[in-house]
Amino acid sequence: MNANTKSIDFNADIGEGYGVWPAPNQIWRADLERGGSIDSVDAPLSVERIMALVSSVNLACGFHAGDPYLIKRYVATAKKAGCRVGAHPSYPDRSGFGLRYMDVSKDELKAIIQYQLGALDGFLRMEGMAVSHVKCHGALYNRSGHDTVVAAAVAEAVAEYRDGLPLYGLPFSCMEEAAKKAGVPFVREAFSDRAYHDNGALVDRRRVDAMVTEPESVSERVKQMGVQGTVRSVEGNDVVLQPGTICFHADTPRVLHFLEEAHRKLQEHNVHISAS
Repeated sequence: MNANTKSIDFNADIGEGYGVWPAPNQIWRADLERGGSIDSVDAPLSVERIMALVSSVNLACGFHAGDPYLIKRYVATAKKAGCRVGAHPSYPDRSGFGLRYMDVSKDELKAIIQYQLGALDGFLRMEGMAVSHVKCHGALYNRSGHDTVVAAAVAEAVAEYRDGLPLYGLPFSCMEEAAKKAGVPFVREAFSDRAYHDNGALVDRRRVDAMVTEPESVSERVKQMGVQGTVRSVEGNDVVLQPGTICFHADTPRVLHFLEEAHRKLQEHNVHISAS
């Protein structure tokens, strides 16, 4: 990589099925039925194809999705694809897919997070790998962005688990401050397909304009994020994010088109896709 080349991490939330059941709109999970193959070239959105286009994945650890057999298989697939594996812990809310806020004590929340890190770490060690980073899921991710107590619990849980383990989160948020205080490396994350407000907050998913669904629009946003460090808000202004990683949701039907177009756009501007 020459001096004029920048780099940025592409990440994907992945492994969010359970048992033999694929989730709605996630047709690539049909490969996970017992006896099936996650390496099938016939799969419309195969796991390997996604992993080949990102530099890291956030693997569900079992509390909102992910079962032991699925986690083990995805770890092996990530190793084969040369993709880093981070933990994607959640509130213990499988029936709600981790999207509901839960009120638990700080110490209990730390233990909940560390339990999930340990589960994934065990499978990674069997492959000669280790947890590369931590990115919370759903309600835990959103709450830690604005709740100082929850943010502190998350940051401290990561710091206690392993020194120097990076934490992904919303830029310039409570989480970033908590990570700094706990001595945890923090990686600012931007979302390729989520709309933003002027204040840097994500647009509520219940709004019709919450998601960006056209590959060309997504790739233009990713180019702006990767080259300029900003994103255009729904109010029409540029918001500073300065991301070190950009998330692509693996459950989006056109995610492969998003990734391919984003790669092309960033290559044109001398931005290399690489784990941070």
